Amino acid sequence: GFSFWGWVLGLIISLSWFTKKEKWEFWRVADETVFGILPFLILFQIGSFLDGSGFGRTTNMPWGMYFPGTLLKRHPLSLFSAIFLFAIWYFLLKIERHWRIWDWYKNKEGGFITLSGLGLIFLTHFLLAFLKEAGVYFYWAGVGLTVIGVAVTAALFLLNSGRNFSKNFLKILQCRKKKNL
Repeated sequence: GFSFWGWVLGLIISLSWFTKKEKWEFWRVADETVFGILPFLILFQIGSFLDGSGFGRTTNMPWGMYFPGTLLKRHPLSLFSAIFLFAIWYFLLKIERHWRIWDWYKNKEGGFITLSGLGLIFLTHFLLAFLKEAGVYFYWAGVGLTVIGVAVTAALFLLNSGRNFSKNFLKILQCRKKKNL
């Protein structure tokens, strides 16, 4: 369950070290790295499904499958994860050429693809966490870490967007005061 967090943390640390060493911009390199990591993760999940290790809780649903060493039908979590990751990859490929012209995202330098991909991967991990076989001690720790990951990614997304949210927040408050008067 914590191997997911290990590769995320390891990737961020190694990427930041590499970009600092080469004197490259972190967000631009991270945006390009996402398009190499997602196909790898898709193939990894397909391999996990084919070797029979990517299963979840027991189920009576039509998509339940028998896995080696199990007597009951189980959710094919690796297959679900591969499908979600493919959808994320396809979505990011479609928006990659267009996000720089969007008015609401002010920062045109980089980071949009990375933070969008990371946020969507965290959401996928969060949704699939409820289909996993419950661990005795650390079940809610994985869910809690995923919620924290979504919150941190959203905060980084807002900070990196280049918008002045304190100014916009003050405008909203002033409009509410005018309505109340």
